[in-house]
Amino acid sequence: MKQNVMKKLIVAVGLLSAPAAVMADGSPWLQPHGTTSISASIVSGSTDTFFINEESTVLPGDISGTFLWLNASYGYDDIWAFDFRTGYAETEFETNPESQADVSDTTFGISYQFINEFELDNGLPTITGRLAYTVGGNYETALIEAIGDGANGFDASLLVGKSITGSVSLFGDITYRQRNENVADGFKYLLGAFYNTPLQGLGVQLSVGGVRTDSDINIGGPGFGVDQFSQTDRDTDFLIVGANYGFSNGISLGTTYTNIIDGKNIPDTDVISFTAGYSF
Repeated sequence: MKQNVMKKLIVAVGLLSAPAAVMADGSPWLQPHGTTSISASIVSGSTDTFFINEESTVLPGDISGTFLWLNASYGYDDIWAFDFRTGYAETEFETNPESQADVSDTTFGISYQFINEFELDNGLPTITGRLAYTVGGNYETALIEAIGDGANGFDASLLVGKSITGSVSLFGDITYRQRNENVADGFKYLLGAFYNTPLQGLGVQLSVGGVRTDSDINIGGPGFGVDQFSQTDRDTDFLIVGANYGFSNGISLGTTYTNIIDGKNIPDTDVISFTAGYSF
């Protein structure tokens, strides 16, 4: 009985941070000078299995989370850009009659482009740095359907991109994350490719990534307690496939599917997203 209760408590922490974890931290190619982009994304995941330490284990019920993320970015000039993200989430666990709904975390970011491949004919890629600060939401973190960690902290990213041909571009980023409230620090990497298809406006994406945290605490391991979920060693490897269509009037529509390849102290689940954006 005690083991089943622990499993119920465990799953929300990993699942509900997963949608944010697999998102790219900005882009090496900045928002064009003087332009603004806004978008809304719906991200959803559900599972009844969980990696307890590194073993995928079946849970006694499903837990699910749906996030609405609102994003905005502004190109201040040729080398500086600003971005903003906030959201709202609703989470549910089958054994709990009440779902949780609240404002999720909010992030403010600033990017600086060190090298622009299109301005320098030296073969180097576009290289951009980004610094962001996240304000944790005021939601309840002690519930099994907690929306996230509820912690503040910084993210520092290095983003690299290179146009190989007129149709193919490669990109990658690595991000170091620091949080308070005893949440384990960590880093995330993402490597991928864009392909602009012969159908004008349609592009597809394939990328792989991972998250690693700096902790020696494992769920159910020595010294683990129910107040240490955010301090656990939560690692994951994932694959993302996606498509995006841009209209000539600045509107764009996109979707991604994220498959969790492997994990540690996280849910064994997949995540799907739909995004609508507008640039002006």
